[in-house]
Amino acid sequence: MQKLRAGVLGLLILAAAVGCGTQLSPGNIVTGQAYLQLAVGTLNDSAGTLSTIETGPGAGTYLNAVTSFRNNLGASAFISPGSAYLHVPGAASVALGGLYSYGQPTFFNSSVPACMAPNGVIGLPPAYVPANSAGCGYSTGFLYTASPATPGAYAITTVVTNNGQNQPYGASAKLPAVPFVLPAYGSVPTYASNPGTGGGLLTVAPPAGVTETLIVICSAACNGTNEVATVLTHSGTAVVAKGTLAAGAYEAFAVGADYPMFESGPPASAATQPTLTGAAGTADLTVSGSGAITQT
Repeated sequence: MQKLRAGVLGLLILAAAVGCGTQLSPGNIVTGQAYLQLAVGTLNDSAGTLSTIETGPGAGTYLNAVTSFRNNLGASAFISPGSAYLHVPGAASVALGGLYSYGQPTFFNSSVPACMAPNGVIGLPPAYVPANSAGCGYSTGFLYTASPATPGAYAITTVVTNNGQNQPYGASAKLPAVPFVLPAYGSVPTYASNPGTGGGLLTVAPPAGVTETLIVICSAACNGTNEVATVLTHSGTAVVAKGTLAAGAYEAFAVGADYPMFESGPPASAATQPTLTGAAGTADLTVSGSGAITQT
């Protein structure tokens, strides 16, 4: 993964600016540097789980791209980060919208109404704590584009208008000639409820190469609008904390990664340049099918 670090304007003193009659947006003022990063790998959506949520092309192996865009304090580089594009080998660019601290932001869709994520996975308690009181959970960093995993050079570009000046930012990464693909999950997550507690034990069977798994729990068939909890495991079992689930029926699926997907995103990481790749230098995901679970 290669990174292009671009300088930005230094800290402006707001009081002095107002005294001079200059029109500024204080929310767009950033101190120090802004760092845009890109990593690529593969997404093995063998059961078509994410494709179903995102109305994609169906089961298959696709490109996985992960980004971070942070300032020297480890927060999102800009409140208004411009409109980013992913440039893929031999194809038209993919419009991504704004990129923030870790990929695309979660958002509230008032027409549903529900919190949603562009990639179909929101970071929620009990894995993501404290809960994000200012928004719809946390971004999980990866970009769902349904693009083929074509070997070659990839790039992210954006232009940010900051304090009246346009500043370009970019980052690049390369997918190997023979992209590595994580194996498929052999089964869906299973659950042993601890009756009357709102918690229990989830079990998954991570395929070879997976170093961590996020288990997404939905209030019904997962559709991108009904996620209620996210559980993290670095093994084959994950404790669902007491009080997480009300009694009833749910659905769950697993997202396995070979890079620190959870540790490199908020709220776990405030690093300026978090690690976006695993040991092989790529960022690879594999997604299980969805299975029914019950809280008693």
